[in-house]
Amino acid sequence: MNFRTSQAANCLLSIILVTAVLFSSSFSPAVFAQDDTAAASAASSEETTAAPTTEAATDQTAAGSSSGDTQTSLLDPEGAGAPEIDGNAYVLYDVQSATFLLGKNQDTPLSPASITKVMTVLLAFENLNMTDTITITRDMYDSIPNDYVRLGLVEGEVITVEEAIYACLMISANDAAMALAVTIGGSVEGFSKMMNERAVELGCLHTNFTNPYGFADENHLTTARDMALIMAEALKNELYTKISTTANYTMPATNKNSEPRGLTNGNRFVSTTTYAYESYIGGKTGVTDMSGHTIVAGARENGRTLIGVILGASGSEVRYANLISLFNYGFENYSTASVDPAEYAQLQKQTVDQVLAGIESAGYALEITDTQLQTDPYCTTTSAKAASGYSTNIDTSQAVIKADLSEQTLVFPLYRQYSDSSKDQVGTLTIIICDPKSAGTYAEAAAEANKPKTSVFSVIIRAGIVLLLLCILAFSIIVYVMLQKEKKRRRSRRRPRVL
Repeated sequence: MNFRTSQAANCLLSIILVTAVLFSSSFSPAVFAQDDTAAASAASSEETTAAPTTEAATDQTAAGSSSGDTQTSLLDPEGAGAPEIDGNAYVLYDVQSATFLLGKNQDTPLSPASITKVMTVLLAFENLNMTDTITITRDMYDSIPNDYVRLGLVEGEVITVEEAIYACLMISANDAAMALAVTIGGSVEGFSKMMNERAVELGCLHTNFTNPYGFADENHLTTARDMALIMAEALKNELYTKISTTANYTMPATNKNSEPRGLTNGNRFVSTTTYAYESYIGGKTGVTDMSGHTIVAGARENGRTLIGVILGASGSEVRYANLISLFNYGFENYSTASVDPAEYAQLQKQTVDQVLAGIESAGYALEITDTQLQTDPYCTTTSAKAASGYSTNIDTSQAVIKADLSEQTLVFPLYRQYSDSSKDQVGTLTIIICDPKSAGTYAEAAAEANKPKTSVFSVIIRAGIVLLLLCILAFSIIVYVMLQKEKKRRRSRRRPRVL
């Protein structure tokens, strides 16, 4: 074999080897991994609320599952002895324990008027610095009706964010609210979208804002319940309390207004002695023909914060008087106390022992792999119940340990039980049970789910490469055959002639 033929043979051998390797890797087993949904389904186990009794698994509808009813539960729906409230809706909310104490039509969407500005100011706190400046444009005041309150801002005027907030909360200046809104959201529509998204984050169920200051729009609606949640969030910022409880504020001269502007707080909790309320920590009022008189406010006594909301009151002063009565009733007739997880340590041990005993007596191949005790930070009840004391209780009666499930999560409610046999849930005890024989199944499924996936695109690319290499291989074989024929022809020419 001459050098040229040897070189062709070696080239051909190399091509064959490369093709074999690529062909093998492209079509190896398990090219396609499970998708995320399938992997998660394979790795998960059925979850049920169970007690330390045992039986085979059956389909159950989880207790307390959502049925589409969004009616807010009240701690004291009857409100015996509670003050009469002039309004279409109201609610009293305990911030520490996140408990709605009493109310009426608390989930009915109604027009809020200027208490809308609580959300506007909240978003200003969250998105702007107080020293940021705002240059006023015509779209910040042109659309405001003439009979709505204004600060008197003009095009090109420069004010600070802090000054705009003072104007919003002290005199309910609608152009100041619009200045904040357009600065943050770019437009009324953009800011309204932000308002509604934030409302959902706070747990509001029936709120739809269409503007930042409370313009009377039939689609601009909220509920007493939702406004309580918004007010509670705003009051987390101490600056809200500082500004909304300020009696008088002087706004400095600006580039378009040579005289300082004096602002006097229009809220009667601050501006009058008749309705002055020592526990008041901030709020907002509003009024339009559509909404009637509205008010939302917070009050704090002994570290405990209550939020009161009244929508659709018949007059301006009655809402202040009603809200003071509502606050006083709330502080006197309800008690909020912290929940100590240590109170439930013995119940936790007893329940774990009962679960183990149930597993053993039934002969199930199961074991407890984890327990979690979770309690609410605070619990609110009536003052009468709190005075009579309480016992700790755990409910182990609602479900069962299921024999044919390799992993189960048992959830037991924790209660405070009072002398009248009523009780408040204050947390849960969670016990996780596993079959030790399948302990590795879930980890394996998760690992399989995390394997790199071979996409359809990459498979097509590999197939294309293999096809190309096969063409090269075929071409090489043809060349090799031709070279061999040429070699034989040349040899035949060199043979000596026999005479």
